[in-house]
Amino acid sequence: MIKFFRRIRQKLLSENKFSKYLLYAIGEIVLVVIGILIALQINNWNENKKTEVSFDQFVIEFKQELQYNIQDLKVAIAELEHQMEIKKKLLTNNSLDTLPLDSLEAQIESKYINVGYNPTILRRFENAQIGAYGQYDSIFIKLQNFYGYHWPEFEKAKQWHNNQVDIEDEWWRYGQNSYELNLATEENLLLNDSTNRKKELLKLLHSPKVRNMLKSDYSRKKRLKPYFEYHLEMANEPLELINSQIK
Repeated sequence: MIKFFRRIRQKLLSENKFSKYLLYAIGEIVLVVIGILIALQINNWNENKKTEVSFDQFVIEFKQELQYNIQDLKVAIAELEHQMEIKKKLLTNNSLDTLPLDSLEAQIESKYINVGYNPTILRRFENAQIGAYGQYDSIFIKLQNFYGYHWPEFEKAKQWHNNQVDIEDEWWRYGQNSYELNLATEENLLLNDSTNRKKELLKLLHSPKVRNMLKSDYSRKKRLKPYFEYHLEMANEPLELINSQIK
């Protein structure tokens, strides 16, 4: 093909047909430009297809992560409600002495909130440095809003709660000096007589110090519950949007 075009050029030059040669040269340049444009278009098409595949994969992974987050939040809200009910009963029950010791021990415990997310997906997405999201624009904006703004605020609230749990646990272990906790260690360590232990625990449960701790725990969880419910709504928004677009 190259030899064919070369022969045409040589023939035009040898016949001194300069104007025709000029037109031919321009036509050849146009053909080269068109070829380059077609190649660029094909390359752009291939890149767009790769981006679409990448977007599809990100959306699927974010959907799975949101489903995990939503499930964890639902469990956490249910646990908050359960713990609030337990603390309320401890504070209002006038017959605590009728409860077995192991039941009392279980009810005084304040538990951590264990809700987290996998940051790997978000980091990979951020490192991709994608500027335009195409058809997924609204989805990724909501995802960035949820994981970039709402989730860090949620983490602060969760950490605040768990720090308070540590403080209360520290007091039960080392602050008070009358009741021996059953820490359920692997070793079968000898505990004081259960009757005396229950007597001492009941004294503590009627003391202003412990009642104030129980009230604080109840109030803390009551304050967090609507906050968790709000974040559950925020997590559902991008998930619903994803489900509507990838049916």
